[in-house]
Amino acid sequence: MSMEKRREPRGNKERETLRDSSFRRLDFKPLQETIEVEKEDLKTEEIVEELSEIEKDVLDIAKEILKLKRYDTEFEIISESQIQKYPIIEKLYAKCIAKLSYRKGYSKEEIFLSIRGLEEKNWIVTNERRTKLEILTNKKLVSILEFIKENPGVHARDEKIETHVGITRTPFLKHVMTLERFDLIRSKKIGKTLHYFLSEVPEDYDKFKVIFLNPLIPKLLEEIFKDEEIKVSKMGENLEIYSGTILYHIKKLKDLNLLKTAKNKSGNKIFLVNIELLKTYNEFFDEPDFSQLLKGL
Repeated sequence: MSMEKRREPRGNKERETLRDSSFRRLDFKPLQETIEVEKEDLKTEEIVEELSEIEKDVLDIAKEILKLKRYDTEFEIISESQIQKYPIIEKLYAKCIAKLSYRKGYSKEEIFLSIRGLEEKNWIVTNERRTKLEILTNKKLVSILEFIKENPGVHARDEKIETHVGITRTPFLKHVMTLERFDLIRSKKIGKTLHYFLSEVPEDYDKFKVIFLNPLIPKLLEEIFKDEEIKVSKMGENLEIYSGTILYHIKKLKDLNLLKTAKNKSGNKIFLVNIELLKTYNEFFDEPDFSQLLKGL
C-alpha cells in the first residue's frame, strides 16, 4: 500500500482559500454605494463644522429624543432650574448625562450649556421634531433653500415653484415655515404678499427686489435710459402698456428713491434714475442685471 499523501482536489483548496480570505465580505456593498455614503458623511461633517465636539454629541442624542412623541416639543432654555418645565429637554439632559458624563467626561454644566447653545443657534427649535442637521440633509428642503437663494423675494403663488421644485403652493408653505423656524430663511410682508429670502440677505433691499420681480420695471428703466426726456405716453406706446399703469409704477419707483423728475437746462421735464442704488442692488442680487444699462455712465 502506497504511503504517499493523498492529494486534495484543486477545487477544495480554492474554496478553502476563499473562505479564509480577508477580502471575502458577507456585507459587501457596491463601490458606488460606498462612495455615496462617504460623500454624505463628508457633507455632514461640513455642516456641523461650526459646532464644538460636545455640541455634536448632544445633537446626535437630540435627534432621537425629539422624535419621542409622548413629549411636547415646545421649550425655551434659559436656566438649568427651568429644565423640569420642559419634559423633552429634561429627557435630553438626562440622556446626555447618562451617555456622555462617564464616556466623554463632560460635566452637567457643560451638557446644559451645550443644549442651550444648540437652541440659541437654532440647531434645535421649539415645535420641531428634527434637528437643523436633518433639515440641511433633507433633499427636498435643500432644494427649496436653493430655489429661494436663486429667486430671492419669491412668493408662494409663483409658478416657478412647481416647475423648479416640483411641489404645489400648500406643501411649499409648510416647508418654508419649517425653514423659517430654523432661521434659514425669513419672510417679509410687502403689501398683502409674503416674500421669502435667505436669512443672510440684508433686509434693506427687500422692497427693491420685490419691485424688480415685475418684468415691466427693468423695461421701463431701460426706456428712461434711452431717453431721459421721454413722455409717459411714449413709454406706454413703446411697451404696449396703458399710460395709467406706467404712471402707477413711476410713483412706486419714486417712493423707493429709484427715480425722480427734474428739469434740464432747456426747461424740459426729465427722469433721473438713481444709478448708485442700482449698482449697490447688483452687489447683492444678480437679477435683474443692470450692468449693461449702466455701462459707460
